[in-house]
Amino acid sequence: MANGEAFNAALRAFTMFNAYVQTVGQEIGTDQARGLVSKTFENMAVQQARMMKEQSGIEEFDAKTAFSLLSNVPKTIGIQMEFIEESPQRVVAKSGKCPIYEAAQAMGIDHAAIEQMCRSGPGRFMDVAAKRLNPGLSYNLRKFKSGPDDSCEEELVLA
Repeated sequence: MANGEAFNAALRAFTMFNAYVQTVGQEIGTDQARGLVSKTFENMAVQQARMMKEQSGIEEFDAKTAFSLLSNVPKTIGIQMEFIEESPQRVVAKSGKCPIYEAAQAMGIDHAAIEQMCRSGPGRFMDVAAKRLNPGLSYNLRKFKSGPDDSCEEELVLA
């Protein structure tokens, strides 16, 4: 699937996902709905990291190796990443156009809520998965985009 096709498919899926989360939030409360989303991303991260470890056969992941595997997740939904720094101890990357952000924006979710959702959903996924690959790794969304045409900066560090 071409990058644009992946992006458009993800955009449609995340639009539906956001509509669902908003509906659930109206029934049980926004905070509880977002908490369940975060927990879902955590559970997905545990499973994804387990599969990555099994398939790679790698015992000890450094930051560069872990990020090379973890960055495949955003790539599958059409997010392009530009690496700013790559070393075994630290990887910093910029990610631009994002179907998760654009889908939330299309559903009328404000910028601050999108940032909170990204930090507790996909950001939480990346941190939990990284720690499962190596407990010394930590993921941080260093900079959240200011709008759809801006970039996020992500960091994976091995302590």
